[in-house]
Amino acid sequence: MMTDEEQKVHKAFTKYDKNDKGYLTRIELQSTIEEVTFQEFDMNHIEILYQEFDKDENGKIDFPEFKVMVKYLTGNKKKLERSSSIRIDGNGNFNHSISEYGTGSSADFAMSMVLNKAVKKSKRDSTAMLRQIAKDIYPVRDMLCIQDDAFEKDSDDEDEDDDEYAMHQSTALDFDFLFGEDGDFLDSVSDNLIEPENTIDPDFESAFSASDMRCLALVSHNGMKKTMREFVTVNKNLLKKFRLTGTNSTMTMLKEVFADEPAGTVVFGPACASGPLGGDAELVAYMVSGKIGGIIFFQDPMDSHPHRADIDCLVRQALVHNVMMAETPTSALMIAQCLRMALIGKGKPELIPSFFFSLQSPTVEAYKNQQKRVVDKQKAEAAKYNKRASEIM
Repeated sequence: MMTDEEQKVHKAFTKYDKNDKGYLTRIELQSTIEEVTFQEFDMNHIEILYQEFDKDENGKIDFPEFKVMVKYLTGNKKKLERSSSIRIDGNGNFNHSISEYGTGSSADFAMSMVLNKAVKKSKRDSTAMLRQIAKDIYPVRDMLCIQDDAFEKDSDDEDEDDDEYAMHQSTALDFDFLFGEDGDFLDSVSDNLIEPENTIDPDFESAFSASDMRCLALVSHNGMKKTMREFVTVNKNLLKKFRLTGTNSTMTMLKEVFADEPAGTVVFGPACASGPLGGDAELVAYMVSGKIGGIIFFQDPMDSHPHRADIDCLVRQALVHNVMMAETPTSALMIAQCLRMALIGKGKPELIPSFFFSLQSPTVEAYKNQQKRVVDKQKAEAAKYNKRASEIM
């Protein structure tokens, strides 16, 4: 449900979105933003807005992007209302912002200053949001390897080269640098003395016993062993709600991580051999026979693997049997949150059906019918052959 303000903005957007494309070109944006703000914009101003608010950099402004743009252009409304007894209706707030910098011959300068202020505020808010998210995912920072080009340079810092900073970096984010200026976030974790509290994995009572669900299999290539250990450590309270299985080295790691848990409280399913020695094939057999409900498989994309055929078979059979599968740390963290939602409270088993039922890909039935036609055709041909043979006899 859109608010009255959003409806006005949407009405202007649809009015100038020729042929209902779902986006505004630069010319269309000029007409639309002028109608919304009652101000004139030249193409230089439009280009400034495009550079900041075309977030996906596709050369188009869609409605969500346009709505954010309007918010920052008219964002002083509440502030002005709080600082005076005058109620600001329509777009008076935008006109007021323009008048702060002068009118007449200096109107273009005033508009440029207002746009600059809106763009700076947008950049600061975006960076602040990313900083907060980075703090929230601090416990899993080594699993994600956030690249430092996600953060905008502080536009007020004139000591740094804008072009150099804007270049895409292939360097993991330095959390010490990111939060050092805030003063208090990393003081407690300097020199690895104290780790911050893990808020990602609170303990809870599971709606279903581990014995009621199929196994969760964990697999990782040599280059991803450390990452898998970190994933398990960060999600201990969740993972111990399942029967856990996996290939040899991963199972060894699981027993080390859960060594301090009371005896019998963590249930391990069947252990498999090392992947190259048939462990992946064993997992396929367990999955096909209905013993595995989900797989977290951290593959190393930077190395070749002698058992590539086994890996492909494991992935393919997960597709065939419609089994939950995560192949990257990012997808594993997302699935972990889904697993929590499925087990907490009264439970939501509909989120994890492969842990309770044997499933299959929607295309399997068509394949079975095709195979049945092949078999039936062979039977018919065999029957004809036998009939001819009997007639000859």
